[in-house]
Amino acid sequence: MNLEIANRLVQLRKEHHLSQEELAEKIGISRQAVSKWERAESSPDTDNLILLSKLYHISIDELLRTSDEETLVSPCPQEPTTSNNDSLSTDPESTKKDKENAMEKFPYPLLVTIIYLAIGLIFNKWHPGWLIFLTIPIYYCIAEIIYPKQEK
Repeated sequence: MNLEIANRLVQLRKEHHLSQEELAEKIGISRQAVSKWERAESSPDTDNLILLSKLYHISIDELLRTSDEETLVSPCPQEPTTSNNDSLSTDPESTKKDKENAMEKFPYPLLVTIIYLAIGLIFNKWHPGWLIFLTIPIYYCIAEIIYPKQEK
């Protein structure tokens, strides 16, 4: 168990003016189990975490949150929302990004499949028609060359 979480358990217990024995009685475990949690020797199981969060009136996320998580896990960047007036902007960077997204989102494999079926059904060229599938990786290579993904 994380020492930071163990310290939070001690702090919450003391804020609620409970001894280890009183806390153990309230959630139906031994005092030794509470002691082990607070020394970071073991972790409360899921049922006990739920009981602790209800007892302390906090969420389980808040109970288990560590400062390491804040640095390791950053929220997903929000895409800026654009109104109809904003879509007419002439910002070259946003135009490039729109084109890149268009190339990535274009259903090229679906188009190739339709062309393959058309060649096979109309011209009865099933065997050589499969060669068109080789253009799929070529398409994505060209898209990567034209619009390389920027490293973050």
